[in-house]
Amino acid sequence: MDKKVINAAKWSLLTELLAKLIVPVTNIILAHILAPEAFGIMASLMMIITFAQMLSDTGFQKYIVQHEFTDVEELHKHESVAFWTNFCFQFIIWILIILARDPLANVLGLRGMGNSLAVMGSILPLYAFTSIQIGILQRSFNFKKLLRVRMINITMPLLISVPLAILGMDYWSLIIGFLSAQGATALFMFFFMPNEIQLYFNFKILRQMIGFSGWSIIESISIWLTVWCDTFIVGTFLASYYLGLYKMPSAVVNTAMGVIASAIVPVLFSALSREQNDPTRFKLTFFSFQKTIGLIVIPMGVGMFVYRDFIVNLIFGKQWSESAIVLGCWALSSAIMLPTANLISEVFRAKGMPRISFWCQILHLVVLVPVVYVFAQKSFDSLIYARSLVRGEAILVDLLFLYYVTPISPFEIFSNIMRYIILSLIMGVFGYAASSIYSASGWTVATMILCALFYFMLLLLFKSDRDIIIGCVTSVIGKRSSRKRSR
Repeated sequence: MDKKVINAAKWSLLTELLAKLIVPVTNIILAHILAPEAFGIMASLMMIITFAQMLSDTGFQKYIVQHEFTDVEELHKHESVAFWTNFCFQFIIWILIILARDPLANVLGLRGMGNSLAVMGSILPLYAFTSIQIGILQRSFNFKKLLRVRMINITMPLLISVPLAILGMDYWSLIIGFLSAQGATALFMFFFMPNEIQLYFNFKILRQMIGFSGWSIIESISIWLTVWCDTFIVGTFLASYYLGLYKMPSAVVNTAMGVIASAIVPVLFSALSREQNDPTRFKLTFFSFQKTIGLIVIPMGVGMFVYRDFIVNLIFGKQWSESAIVLGCWALSSAIMLPTANLISEVFRAKGMPRISFWCQILHLVVLVPVVYVFAQKSFDSLIYARSLVRGEAILVDLLFLYYVTPISPFEIFSNIMRYIILSLIMGVFGYAASSIYSASGWTVATMILCALFYFMLLLLFKSDRDIIIGCVTSVIGKRSSRKRSR
């Protein structure tokens, strides 16, 4: 199991590294071609599509990864039932979106864009060809094959959206690129991936899966509300311009930190699911993954906050300068959110307790919705500060529920990453002082590099962190050397 987890983590990390190199390049190019309004429109459209995807998936992917089956035949039967149910739900929801496209567009503040919403909805049947099969690959720790799938998905927008944006197709370039990525992924998985899906259906299995997925789908709805409620409120009270400023910088932060988080979280869920009946190994596995994420994302968040103005001007250009505060505050809050609340949610899912995650989301929404509603009517900056600070409440709620269902205390959670918090704050003070000396771009880049070196030099003072860094480097070098010898 340890070898499987480590190997899966390597391939997952490689996948996310490539994704986080290609996706930012695509977004940077598009941000310099398109106005913020285009990204605001796309964010509003995605609000409905992600909700439809979440409903149609019905939690079956999580079921395939988390559940223990008696044999391979039973696994294949459940996979087939999940696939066909998922496909039918997605097709039906797409039809409903087409029929209700104009009222839905009006609710989103996109009057006259109902056809755009209907076209975006065509991604749902395409998604049916990938969702369950991705779950199958995650369950078997086959992240090497997922690399190929992910690469198709992330390169298509670069190849499609950018040329269309240059031709003046505005937000349609984003829509077509998004659809092309999912379509190419579905075709690849249909023709070139081993197919475990059978022409089989069983209502008894479906009832069993729905029994598990009932809380999972409720949990997914609560997560969707947490992620998108602020988008709806901001889109209602502010123009698409500000919605674009609000969403794009946070997407950049999520992309940057996702190099680590997106690589580790799927592996963590699979690993914890396999160790759910062994409390000792379960706890050790969680702390190991938490420490790995914290070591990287905490200094990353502090650094992005310190250099927020430079990063926004570099990536998006001066027309996006108002969004610097969004990037800085979201990065700083995400640096704590990712290694705590986000990972704790995976504990609840791996334990088969999605209802716990649901109540965590509800308790967060009770605070989040009023805060965003009130501050969205005051000013853009006050909204950003309030939205970032309220994430602390979500962390507190998750910590309390975690202590209730497991022997892991809030003190253990923070003590496991406290060193990285302290070292990152020291690094941040160093970076702020150094960058204040001179404002030239070359000097700013130099101080950013110095900050990174300063942080890792501080890490090397501690044996446990030194062993982690040396072990990672040795693993990568050793793997390359073995490949050369095999050639």
